[in-house]
Formats: sequence, C-alpha cells, structure tokens
Amino acid sequence: MSLVSRWNSKMGILPSFSLPPIKTCPGRSPFCGQFCYGLRGRLAWVRLREIQEANLEASQQDDFIKRMGREIARLRSEAFRLHVVGDFYSADYVEKWVEIASSFPDMIFFGSTRSWRVPSLESAVEMFAALPNARMRASIDFTHEDRPDPGWKVISVEDDGVSCPHDYGWVQDCSGCRRCWQSKVSLRLKLRWPGGVRNLRQIPLPEEVAK
Repeated sequence: MSLVSRWNSKMGILPSFSLPPIKTCPGRSPFCGQFCYGLRGRLAWVRLREIQEANLEASQQDDFIKRMGREIARLRSEAFRLHVVGDFYSADYVEKWVEIASSFPDMIFFGSTRSWRVPSLESAVEMFAALPNARMRASIDFTHEDRPDPGWKVISVEDDGVSCPHDYGWVQDCSGCRRCWQSKVSLRLKLRWPGGVRNLRQIPLPEEVAK
C-alpha cells in the first residue's frame, strides 16, 4: 500500500503523508482534543483511519526511510505536505524525516506542528524546521498561553496571522496559492465546523478547553 496520499478538496493534487489524530499529537492543547478537524468529516472515514494507522505502523519500521524515499522519487511535485492529520510523535520519527527531506533538496516539505511545545521533541523539530527545504510553522490556537520562540512562523486557528485564501474561496486549492510553503508570513485558519464555518469566539467553550 502506498504511503503517500494525493488529492483532497483543499490540498488538490499535492502529495502528503498523515498519521492518526490525537494519539500522534503529543503537543496538542485541550482545544485540539475537542475540535480537531481530523476527527470529523471525510478525515474521519473508516478507510482513511485505516490508512492513517497503517502509516503510523510503517513509520515505526526500519525501512520507513527507504520506502518513503522510493515513493517521493516518483513524484512530480514542488512541495510535499507533512501531516494533514497527525504530528511528530517522537524524536526518532522526526529524525527519519530529516533524512528523507535531506535526500530531496529540490522538494519543499511543509506543514505545521504543535510538537514545538514538547520538551523532549523541541530540538529534533527545530532541526527539521532548519532544513533549507523545510517550511514548518508552529501550530497554535487562541487558547494558548504559551507561544513558540520568535523565530517560528505560526499557523493558527482563529488567532494570529494572514487569513488562508482557501477559507474565503479566493483559490480552489493549495496549488493555486502556495503561501504555506513560499511565504514567510504567519497564517490564520478559520475553524471548520459541521454545517459551515463559524467564528470560534461565538461558540461557548467548556471551561477546561477555554483555559
């Protein structure tokens, strides 16, 4: 089974790799646990969950770097999205991606991570983000009291940054924007909610999430 996925409504044809939500997200906030988009809609389909679980198992194997390298070598894409769902869950896993990305200097590896909040992963994640062909942003939401170091650009939910053009229908998909991997600005996403997009500040949050 292929490790690389292609096509969803936002990414378009850009290749990506995802993992199970929550269980691979050690830096998640209480907000993440309740409002994670990976727990809803298409991303929660049984088949996609099976793919995410299979990817997690594959990522723990000794041949992961070789398998992923073979698949990426066949791609014709300027960019590769890491973790549409899921995150860097261990230092060993991050180091595997450092080796993979270093082998493809002409491809940009982009995405966001909350593992900047995890002391045991901080140095490994920063090492990956420092690669010349990596465009990683620190993921945050408006409930965060902690913030990443100033050197990080962020991608937020209803917080800091320039609005994502796709959220407003200004582009059909990520391929028509490229801001995530070509721009150095911080970006802001709207909360995707069943039935539409709402302003999060109009939604009463449980006390433990609002802290």
